[in-house]
Amino acid sequence: MALNLPKTAAEVVLRSKVDVQRELQQSDPFLKNHWLLAIITANGNRVFDFYLQLKQAMKALVPDTSFGEWLIRWAAIYGKSLLPATQSTGNLVATGTATYSIPSGTVCVLSTGTYTSTAAGTLSTNSISIAGLVRSGTTVTATTTSDHGLGNNVEVTISGAVETGYNVTNTQITVTAANTFTYTVDGSPTSPATGTILAGYVSVTIPVKSDAFGESQNLNSGATLTLQSPLAGISDTLAVDFGAIGGGTDAETETSLRTRMIDRIQNPVSHFNEAAIVDKAKEIAGVTRVFVESAGTILATTSVTSIVRTGNVATVTATAHGLDSGMDVTISGAVETAYNGTFVVIVESASVFHYIVAGTPTTPATGTILADSQVALGVVNVYFTRDNDDNLIPTGSEVNVVAAKLLEILPANTQTTDLNVAAPTAVPTDFVFSDLTPNTAGMRTAVTANLNQFFRENTIVGSDVDQDAYRAAIFNSVDIDTGVEVQTFTLSAPSADITVIAGEIGTLGNITY
Repeated sequence: MALNLPKTAAEVVLRSKVDVQRELQQSDPFLKNHWLLAIITANGNRVFDFYLQLKQAMKALVPDTSFGEWLIRWAAIYGKSLLPATQSTGNLVATGTATYSIPSGTVCVLSTGTYTSTAAGTLSTNSISIAGLVRSGTTVTATTTSDHGLGNNVEVTISGAVETGYNVTNTQITVTAANTFTYTVDGSPTSPATGTILAGYVSVTIPVKSDAFGESQNLNSGATLTLQSPLAGISDTLAVDFGAIGGGTDAETETSLRTRMIDRIQNPVSHFNEAAIVDKAKEIAGVTRVFVESAGTILATTSVTSIVRTGNVATVTATAHGLDSGMDVTISGAVETAYNGTFVVIVESASVFHYIVAGTPTTPATGTILADSQVALGVVNVYFTRDNDDNLIPTGSEVNVVAAKLLEILPANTQTTDLNVAAPTAVPTDFVFSDLTPNTAGMRTAVTANLNQFFRENTIVGSDVDQDAYRAAIFNSVDIDTGVEVQTFTLSAPSADITVIAGEIGTLGNITY
């Protein structure tokens, strides 16, 4: 039954006047400036205050509208509590003279705050193999055979290139990815470089933690800090490595806690099921969306060019299959049915993989053949986003924090290598409007806000972004100054669904009006 609560104090006063006049017929509670009217009005106002408090109390008693101490108590029932602000963690790359050390507890300074090393490190002479050197103008992009762990401005010596113009001594680099960096050269040596090429450098990577708490303590790759107190043999300037310094988050809001609690209520967890993984990952402040790919999840479908059998080994050629050895792949569409089924594959190259077939089906296989790659039995892939950060894609250090949290609930019979936690790869899409009506500043602001919200709430890892969905986000925009809705618009780009493959997520690029 609905509660008939008064909406205004005047409503309470009016009801009281009617009641008084009914019980005391000779009185006139409607007479202005009368003591009886004053008493009725005063009491009515105080009674309405009580109704307002009652409405708030009713909200507090229901989980999805609770607030303050009542929200805290409701959340505690489901094992939740407000997440405190956190410190940022990551790595700094120090340079200087080999054999000199940086002790644990060393303080580095930046305008946003101070960062303290959590372990000691000693500078050493290192080298890493270069898989390729490609020149554009005077800028050379070096690709290393493994993650280099370097930071901006580290001095690197390149040697072994047949084209000697690429060989440089103690040149400063700019890090562009975990396995690439750039440097400048004189002249125009032939590109790409050839030879057995090495990059030599003197450095040490040390872990650090921010002394202060909050999102403002996060630092992008390449940011430079200064030693608070000079150290012998150590350069005063240290650089953040490509993993960035991240994980710093402001104290959780009540809105976020309420959302996590409701998720817990609506999605009961059992041991390491999808709901349990999502619930645990969101215990890390700043984590907003979690995507779980469990065994059997189809990651991608690839057209097969050919299948040739030698003995029991089937060799598959498929353009850019994107597989890894050990993955489960379902083959379908072969006329010779022995080739069809789900198999564990061994990858030979980017376009060739092998699996074992039963019997001796005719070779080569015929038909329109497809290969569906899927998550292997016992394996779980977990991706997540931090949609309230400037960049929704988590940094390497933020991924490590979530991975460590999920290991707390990993089953005892599951290997840690079967839990893969990663940041999704952003697929940014630029929006170019050739027409927008009305094309006002307020409308452009509204469209930008709606598209930004759409890409931070409605995109899914490994799923294409539907054209109708992002167009609907634009159509639902309302000019913030006039209240007028979008009447018409035309996009030069994009013009179709936005293609996203396994491990990727659609993100918003630049908008041109």
